[in-house]
Amino acid sequence: KQAITTGGVTYREQPWHKECFVCTACKKQLSGQRFTSRDEFAYCLSCFCNLYTKKCAGCTNPISGLGGTKYISFEERQWHNDCFNCKKCSLSLVGRGFLTESDDILCPECGKDI
Repeated sequence: KQAITTGGVTYREQPWHKECFVCTACKKQLSGQRFTSRDEFAYCLSCFCNLYTKKCAGCTNPISGLGGTKYISFEERQWHNDCFNCKKCSLSLVGRGFLTESDDILCPECGKDI
């Protein structure tokens, strides 16, 4: 609530001191950084991904979708394109048919015996 004399930023048409404009979760300064928001609160990308995005069923890392990242979604699970591979032979299954066995995804060749 103090006067901004230098180094201010504007977010949602409101002025902020550069030092006061921080991530809601980790309190890291957001000025000059990529950030996003949810429910009117600003977050650094790392905190936003950890708190709100779906996790890849292959690598368990967040799937942000930022920057045009593509991903596969099947039933209640999602994978990064690079993680959508046959559990047995590691063949990429992007754009191909696949089978499921429990939590695993398999190419038709590896899954022919299930």
